[in-house]
Formats: sequence, C-alpha cells, structure tokens
Amino acid sequence: MSAIEIMDPKMDSGYNNSEDMTLEKAQASGILSENLSNEEIVNVIDRLLMYYLLWLDGHTIVQTCWCCLYLQDPARLLRSMPALAAFVDAFLIACRKARDLILAGQVYDDEDFVPTMFKVDLQACAVSSVPSEVSKNIRTQRARLSESNEKDADALACRLEFFGEYTQALMDLSDTGPAKSKPGARKVRFAGCSQALEKLEQHMVPPSEKVLKCFDASINRKYLVPGPPRTVETIEDSKVVMGMWTSHLHELELCGSLSEKELTDLLQGAVTYKNQPNILPRSVAQLCVSEPGFVRRLVLESIQQHLFPPEALQHCKKPTETFLKRCEAMFLHMLKLAHLNNARKFRRLAHAFPDFNNLQHEAWQLDETLKQTFGANLQYLRPCWVWIMEHALQAMISKLLLGFQLELYDEAEFHMIYWYVDYLFGLRIYNLNEIFYVKEQGTGAGKKKNARQQKDQQAAGKGNKPKNPPVHLLLLEATQHTVRGLFRLLAFCLRRGLLCVPPAAEAGLPQRFVLRFRSLEQFRLPHLPSYIDFEQSAFLAQAPVESRSVLAASQGSLLEASQLLESISTRAKDGSTASDACGDMAKALKRVVVANQLAATQLLRIVDSGQDPQEQKKVLVEAAHHPNFVSLQVVAR
Repeated sequence: MSAIEIMDPKMDSGYNNSEDMTLEKAQASGILSENLSNEEIVNVIDRLLMYYLLWLDGHTIVQTCWCCLYLQDPARLLRSMPALAAFVDAFLIACRKARDLILAGQVYDDEDFVPTMFKVDLQACAVSSVPSEVSKNIRTQRARLSESNEKDADALACRLEFFGEYTQALMDLSDTGPAKSKPGARKVRFAGCSQALEKLEQHMVPPSEKVLKCFDASINRKYLVPGPPRTVETIEDSKVVMGMWTSHLHELELCGSLSEKELTDLLQGAVTYKNQPNILPRSVAQLCVSEPGFVRRLVLESIQQHLFPPEALQHCKKPTETFLKRCEAMFLHMLKLAHLNNARKFRRLAHAFPDFNNLQHEAWQLDETLKQTFGANLQYLRPCWVWIMEHALQAMISKLLLGFQLELYDEAEFHMIYWYVDYLFGLRIYNLNEIFYVKEQGTGAGKKKNARQQKDQQAAGKGNKPKNPPVHLLLLEATQHTVRGLFRLLAFCLRRGLLCVPPAAEAGLPQRFVLRFRSLEQFRLPHLPSYIDFEQSAFLAQAPVESRSVLAASQGSLLEASQLLESISTRAKDGSTASDACGDMAKALKRVVVANQLAATQLLRIVDSGQDPQEQKKVLVEAAHHPNFVSLQVVAR
C-alpha cells in the first residue's frame, strides 16, 4: 500500500476518533471503580500478565500493557486499592528493567520489539517507584491477605508473590549484570518464581465482563502513526498464557547456565526451552556472552577439543594470537546471530560464509606453522582447519533447516534440501570420527604403529572411527540416517505422484537449487554439490523397476537411525547434562523415525502387491513431531 485514504474506516486509524475511550468517559460510564473486589483485581492482574508477554512478542506498549485504563493515572485511580497498587508498581518496574535489558542486548528488530514509548511514562507509580519500597509494600499486602477471610484472597496473594519474585529477578539481571550475578542466588530466585506460578495456576479465576471493559486500546490511538487500524489479538485461554510464562521463566533461568555451555551449544540457541524465546531471554543471553573474555574462553576450549596444542600459545604466540582474535570477533558475531529471531538469522547467516572461508585459509596456514614447530609431537595434523570446517558446516545445516521452521520451502524441494543436508552431515561426521579416533589412539608409539593403517583406510575412502564415540556424535549419525531416509522416501513419493505438488514447482527445481544453495558456495567444501549430482541421486526413484529398492533403502536408513537412537537412550541414563540434552533430542527424532517407518512400510506393501500407489493413496507431509524433519502420512485418496 502506497497511500492512505482519509476517512476510510479500514485505512484511516484516526477516523471517527470521537468514539475513542478517554478516562473521563470511563469514569462517567462506571467502567473504572475505586473499590474492585479481590476477584476483579485478580482478573486485572491476569490480563496484565498476558499483555506483558504480548509486549515482549513485538507489539507496542500502548496496545498491550498500557491499554489498561488503570495505568493511565495509577496514583489517582489506585489510591483506594492497595493490593492492585502494589502489583502495578512492581509491574512498572518490571517493564522498565525488561526494556533496559532489551535495549542493552541490541539483538531486537522491528518485529521483535518496539522501543518507542509513545509518551508512556514508565517512571510513573501508584505508591512508590523505589524497588526496595515496592518489594516491602508487596510483602505487606501479602501478609494482610494471608490473614484475610475474604473471597479470592489466596489467589490475589499468590499473584503478588509471583510478580514480586519475577521483578526482583529482573532487577538482579539488570543491576549486577547477567554474568556477574551469583548463579546460585539467581537459580533460587527463578525457582521461587516457578513455585509461585504453580500456585497461581491453582487459583485461576474466569474473567468478568466488567474487567474486560477496563482494557481498551482506543484510549492510546492518538499516539499511533496514521495508517490502517492496528489491533492486537489477545490470548483468552489461561492455560496457554500460563504455558508461555512457564517457558519464559525457564528461558531466563537458562541464561544463568550459559557459562557451563560449550560453544557449539550456544551457537544452536542455548536458551530455547520449547519454541523460540521472546526478545527478553535472547537479550539477556547476548549480554552474558558479550562479557569480556567470555568468547575467547569458549573459542580456546572448543579448539582444544579438536586437538589444538595449548603450548602453541607460548611457542607460536604471534600467529596463534592473531588467529584467535579473528576467531573471537567472528564467533561473537555468530553468537549475536544465534540470538536473533529465526527470520533475521536465516537472512544474515548467508553473509557469514565468506568470513568462514577466509578463516579457513588462515587456519590452514596456522596448521602449517604448528607442524613446523611441533613436528611428530603434534597429535593431529589439521586441528584449526577441521575446527573452522566444523563450525562452517554447522552454520550451513542450521541455515538450511531454518527454512523448514520458517515454511520457506515447497514440498517439491524437501527432498533436495535433505539431500544437501545429508552431504553436510557426512562431512561433519567424517571429521569428528577422525578427531575422536586420534583421541582414543593417543600419542607416541601407538600413533606411529597405526599410521600406515590410517593411510590405507583413507586411501580406500574409509575414515577412521572411534570404538566408543561420544553421545553427540551418535546423535549426528542418527540424524544423518534420518535425513537420508527422508530424502529417499520423499523422492519416491514425488516421482510417483503421491504428493500434491504444482507442476511449476517441480519444473523449477534447477532454479531453486541455485537459489537455496548459492550462499553456501562462498565457503570452499571438499566437493561442491551440483544439481546434476542431486538429479543422479534422485533418478532411481523415477524408474518403476527401482521403486521397491528405493523404499527398502529408505527403510534401511530409518532402521539404522532407530538403532542409534536406542543406543543414545541407553547411554543417556548416566545422568550427565550433555547426555540428558542428547536424550531429549533423540526422543523427538525417534518420533519422526517411527512415523516415517510406518509410511515406508505401507507404501512397500502396496508396491509388493503390484498395485499403483497413486491410484489408491496420497501422502501428507507435516512437521508434526520435529520442527526440521517432516513426517509422512499415507491416507486414502
């Protein structure tokens, strides 16, 4: 739209503004009261809790929190309601601290957060804006309500307890810094928030029509820019709101454990609880990783896991320091990308691969220096090069899989994306197998004894595999087998007409191949996959004679994935944090494997019976069990 039609109710937000709500109208019509019951105060608080989350989801403050009429003049309107006044004072402090953290984190975009306050005064208060006095006031009101026999006094008290704890948690994060505050005290604080939230859920009160009238966004319409009327869809299901609050608290709590995470975990989004977190936890996480020395420590720990000799900091100080500084700047940028929303991350990851390519050349040169300096004492010949390769491959896979979460791909290209991801997973697994094999072999005589055997295996195209691979490497292998099984299954369904795909989308695959993978070509891979390579891989599914072999191969890949996932589940019982995380991811992947095994079995039976699957069945493709990996369902046509 390039113009606004004046006086059009659908395009002009100022049209008929005489009907907008004002405080005078609200008081004259009896919408505002000076003596709300406990039940009505609970309704107001629950509504504000819902609007607070909507504000953090990217809506303006005047259409969310500030649409509450009581916040327009809290000192006057809440004078006779001390419990609601105590909550509002804490609520305003929380809004102020949350905004400060978001602005400091600098990872928000227009769709994440609107920093403009539209003349809203967050310094306003009903009784006091001093945090210590507000906290004391909340304790006083809770004590009064605990001794009261009034209806819904407990429900009101638990809400004051919850938001008092939450406000104090935000103050701890804001005042002392996310990484400097004591992790133990912060964990106790968020545990108190979670316990209070559980109490709050047990005292849910259905909203009344009278309270709903106290929230009217039209009172702030004069502050919005001219344009189409903007409305915010409210969340009426209280269980959904409580679920959002549970996730929000867990995400903020995860920010306290970032110092215990590895670089790989942080790059994958270490503050994700269920879905993508809103802007506040992502901002707090960014502040944590931006602390001086934090990224350098992560880089050193990560590269040493790839057998980089720590002594190089002393014996090859100048080239090592130069490389580490470049890596520190690069991974600080990558961590910032990890805390952006998915759409922005997808777009900006495309510009990271030229930098990775430059680092790859520098890593090769540093590896040459390490070989000259350490000679036979160097445990692994290419630690820096493989380390950069690993993180570049991880970024490529993340970018491609983000397209599924953002619903950017057509069903016609699903198998093409999974084919490319399978190749990238193969490179990662090959390099990591080499690393962990060398770790098992150790140095010295054992290394010299097995040198010829390693060369023979590499010449034959076989990589070295460790006898006891770590859990996360098993998970990578299981994911690769799942992706390979999906590629084969989708290729079969597409060629046999079981997917409802527009002919134009299928005909445009060569152009889409260039579009999807062009940015990845800026990083030098051992082999650059082409559309001809993909076409040859998918060709077997076209031939009716080969249909059964394609389905059998898909079943075989999914079976291997299932076996690896069972092994991961067994090893995850050791109780370590890393094993627990891998175990949770394995469970989600297991559901995908089971669903697709069922689909492959059904299709195989139809093919074995000599019938044409297209005449009887069609296949539905949904991301029902995993955000990145689809599940196929065979249904009657």
